[in-house]
Amino acid sequence: MMLHKLKAREYKLLLKPDRFSESALEKVEHFWNDRMKRLIDDELGQDNRGMPRHEGRFSPMEERVVRYWDTADCLLTRAHLTLRERRQIDKLAKSDECQITLKLRMPDMFVVADADLGASSADPDTKFEEDIAPLEVDNPAGDGQPVSISPSRSIRSRFSLSTTKDRQWSEPIANLGNAQRIFSKLADHLPFGTNFEPQRALIAGPSIREEVFENARVRLGANVTGKFALTLWYFDRPAPQVAEISFKSKTANGEMPGTAARRALKLFIGMQNQLSDWINADYSSKTALALPGNCGKSSE
Repeated sequence: MMLHKLKAREYKLLLKPDRFSESALEKVEHFWNDRMKRLIDDELGQDNRGMPRHEGRFSPMEERVVRYWDTADCLLTRAHLTLRERRQIDKLAKSDECQITLKLRMPDMFVVADADLGASSADPDTKFEEDIAPLEVDNPAGDGQPVSISPSRSIRSRFSLSTTKDRQWSEPIANLGNAQRIFSKLADHLPFGTNFEPQRALIAGPSIREEVFENARVRLGANVTGKFALTLWYFDRPAPQVAEISFKSKTANGEMPGTAARRALKLFIGMQNQLSDWINADYSSKTALALPGNCGKSSE
């Protein structure tokens, strides 16, 4: 029996960040009211009471600083692992304690579902989820974009197991040994034959200011709700350099009713079609931009 049951499915679409370059909250509100509500109406229609399936509105929820860590030769990335640090902005100068997350992500559901990162599957901070993105193909146009969204709109899935802990973390103690003390099974997932060196340094990627907007939702039926999040990443400029829209639905004991799943798929395909002028195909995932050194290229 697999160690973990699927807790949620999250559909993710990268957008052009310059669409949110000024007055981010105002632009996010316009995006929800002018594009997403109409899109949901077009794709899903009304429910059996004649009510629209969208509800709520985007509001700013969290603002924090994010950094990703890896070795100089991208050992974690090559093992399909990421090590992420998140800090609330109002606590930056007060403590070295932060949320530190180890995530294993790959296309093979069974490998990930049977993985052990050193935390109980019943731990609320341990999540086994499906990440769903557009199906991408090599860009035949050769115009500088590495990939294009497939003309025959579809999806690709990757499965992730993550566990998050509140711990002390800073550059002076950032090495494999201290990461292993936090996540006791980390070494088990390194490439076969790797000589585990506890003192091997971990280096950080860029410091990113992350702004998250939530509270907009879509009712998919059968008591299944998709909760939207719009995430903006700021690197070294006042304007965002990454934008992502996503919606996440929890499963019921690892399952999702077929009707709700079909509506979620229809909505996501509709987003790819109706938001084609908004889609950012410059990179495959926002995480690739956050990794240190050349590790982002290794993850694509």
